[in-house]
Amino acid sequence: MSKSVAAGLLALILVTAYANHFQNSFHFDDAHTIVNNAATQSLKNIPLFFRDARTFSSLPSNQSYRPLVSTLMAIDYQLGGGNPLPFHLSIFALFIALVLLTAFVIHRLIDNVWIAVAAAALYGLHPANADTVNYVIASAEIISTLGVLGSFVLYFEFPKLRRYDLFVLPTALAILAKPPAAIFVALFAIYIFIFPNNESRLRRAAQIAKLFIICALVLFFVRYMTPHSWISGAHNAHDYLITQPYVTLLYFKTFFWPNDLSADYDLNPFTSTDDARFWAGLLFVVLLLTMSILCARSKRTRVIGFGLLWFLIALLPTSLFPLAEVMNDHRTFLPYIGLTIALAGLIAFLFQGRIAERQSVRVPVSLVILLILSISAYATFQRNRVWKTEETLWRDVTIKSPQNSHGLMNYGNTLMAKGDFTGALDYFHRALTLAPQYSVLFVNLAIAEHATNQATLAEQHFKEAMRLAPGSPDSYTFYARYLLAHGHPQQADTLIRSALSVSPTDVTARDLFNQIDRQQTKTPEQYLALSLQNYTDGNYEESIAAAESALSLKPDYAEAFNNICAANNKLGRFEEAAKDCEQALRIKPDFDLARNNLHYAREHAAAK
Repeated sequence: MSKSVAAGLLALILVTAYANHFQNSFHFDDAHTIVNNAATQSLKNIPLFFRDARTFSSLPSNQSYRPLVSTLMAIDYQLGGGNPLPFHLSIFALFIALVLLTAFVIHRLIDNVWIAVAAAALYGLHPANADTVNYVIASAEIISTLGVLGSFVLYFEFPKLRRYDLFVLPTALAILAKPPAAIFVALFAIYIFIFPNNESRLRRAAQIAKLFIICALVLFFVRYMTPHSWISGAHNAHDYLITQPYVTLLYFKTFFWPNDLSADYDLNPFTSTDDARFWAGLLFVVLLLTMSILCARSKRTRVIGFGLLWFLIALLPTSLFPLAEVMNDHRTFLPYIGLTIALAGLIAFLFQGRIAERQSVRVPVSLVILLILSISAYATFQRNRVWKTEETLWRDVTIKSPQNSHGLMNYGNTLMAKGDFTGALDYFHRALTLAPQYSVLFVNLAIAEHATNQATLAEQHFKEAMRLAPGSPDSYTFYARYLLAHGHPQQADTLIRSALSVSPTDVTARDLFNQIDRQQTKTPEQYLALSLQNYTDGNYEESIAAAESALSLKPDYAEAFNNICAANNKLGRFEEAAKDCEQALRIKPDFDLARNNLHYAREHAAAK
């Protein structure tokens, strides 16, 4: 089989397995990096991405320096006007290139096209990797991994570049997408010592030192460009670190048996080394490291050893640097290439024997591999369906990770979007027992409480969100929207200005600011017209808010009181409605419409 035919077949397999993912929606951090981030919605900002990391996200705590990712997002946004399709197309194109490079690297290591293609197909069809492909902002993982593989390909294919170490350039660029790409230096060091060339150890060590300096300089530059507002998210470094050996065991298990995949796991950090899972994980890491070294020492099994060491080394950045969640499947995107190499090396090793040359052995083995790939493709296809919408994704999380407060809250959000506020409040309160200091949860609680006429609780929870997260624009914008709906534009304006001072690129804050600016130029008559329009459309709360804005400019506006009365009648608040109609008649005694509305209110209030 020619290499071009193999590459085409591999690409076709991937397209088939991922055919149902191109219309999947945005999720997770896509909200503050794309949907609600004005900076990535204009190509004019591309030069700014390389100068100001605050353009990466509308949330200050997430503003890291990733200009390559922002550039790709800006191009995709312009191509589709915010539609997810161009994002998925560009990411998938990068993913296909990455899988093809994986096949190339494995082929150079084992010199067997069939095994290389099968191994790369297994990696490309692995359902755990589907989480990275479907998650738009996780393109950072794909770009950084592509850079690491690109450096290996340049090293293999262009020996002349080795003299000036130019093969490190893809990695250096990939660091601008995600810093863990710098782990290439460690992977390359392992490679040239396991697969030595004619150069002396001193020459090899000097080469590694130069690569280390280059990547370290890029890392220092990225750190310098990252705003001080950026937060990794971990609350306790000790607890995070002692959990990682067990997480490594789980990642290893998932590669070979990917059941119960979750977009957001509910594994909590261990608080003590007395936890038996810590020792189970530590023992596993020690045994795997020992096996890796032993395999690397033998020429016949060194590919296996290299792959296992790749897996362990590639996990180091996310294992040693404490992050918000102790585990996440997109962190295995680069490490799983190592396990793929190890598996390819094992198959190549087994096929070296004479028994493997028999047709009676090769055919069954090939059928088993085909069956595994078919099952993986089907599992990936099904995993894509989980990522279809916010509702399907977070419903899956609540099933797989029932103790995850983020999952419970976000599924509650999907219920709230459908108008099921009772169901949403149930999930919010369940999440609150797990995360009592979660500011975003208080915002969502307040929104649902506002919708269910619990104004006092809504006010309390909006204010609690601001207390817990004064550096988050969301703490201000949603409360400002609430105040606007209740006819308090001046208080809302103060909050919106606070949100914009925290995050100038926040789209919601900008839209609300423009809305307030337009409202401040309206006359009482214009507010009354808006109130009537909202009433006609069935938006009774908004009708009341607009009428209250009219009254703030013209306190003796009988028609505005009448509108509030009529809207309260529709909402079943008959006693409040009666008071407003009485006020309208005090101002304008011959107001027949107000008198009719008052009669309606009193009649229904008595019936209650």
